Amino acid sequence: MSGTATSTVKTIFERLRLELVEQYHPGDLLPNERLLAERFGVSRNTIREVVIFLEAYGLVEKTQRGPRVRAPDAEAMFRIVSQMFDRSPQAYNDVLHFRRLIEIGTLPEVVDHITDDEIRDLERCALLMEQAPTIREAAEADFRFHAMLVVASRNVILAKLYEAMAQPLMYYLEIGKSNRGLESTTSNHHRSIIDALKARSYRLLRDACEDHFRFSAKVLDQETAHTRPSV
Repeated sequence: MSGTATSTVKTIFERLRLELVEQYHPGDLLPNERLLAERFGVSRNTIREVVIFLEAYGLVEKTQRGPRVRAPDAEAMFRIVSQMFDRSPQAYNDVLHFRRLIEIGTLPEVVDHITDDEIRDLERCALLMEQAPTIREAAEADFRFHAMLVVASRNVILAKLYEAMAQPLMYYLEIGKSNRGLESTTSNHHRSIIDALKARSYRLLRDACEDHFRFSAKVLDQETAHTRPSV
């Protein structure tokens, strides 16, 4: 696609994006391709490109009757951002910092709202991580453990953001899981977090999580040291 064509698609996308917010309701259908092409003075192929972007951003969905406006979906928007992460040491450090800000920041609400059933789910998830046969499965269970903590805070937006960041977070977690000798330490940290939740103690929970993140930062530093440029 040429620069002019890209600019045209972007301009129409921005116009329609604003109109969807201001003039449409979830479930409304967009005008068909022919009408939109005539309105903007472009080809139907250009309108198809615009609709693809609207779909990617979770603003519309395809139906047999044409594109239909979706309810606002913060997770879809966050997922677009998550795809921009590379696998550089700096990106991994940024992801770890993101995790710490979200998880430590929600701990008071987690202590206030988590249920006994949710704590039992955390115990099962921790066991799955310990028994996982592959690095990927261990990383997925580890991610799920921490995502469940964020969900327990009852902050829907943060929970959606955390879930949308699943792939970069699991890429980071796989780094630590590549050294299987460290798994027992991670398991012990998870058990300390669970024990603090059972005691409904914010202080114990904060200390357990801070210990966990300090350990994670140390492992990340060691595992990515060989990929840093020399000075």
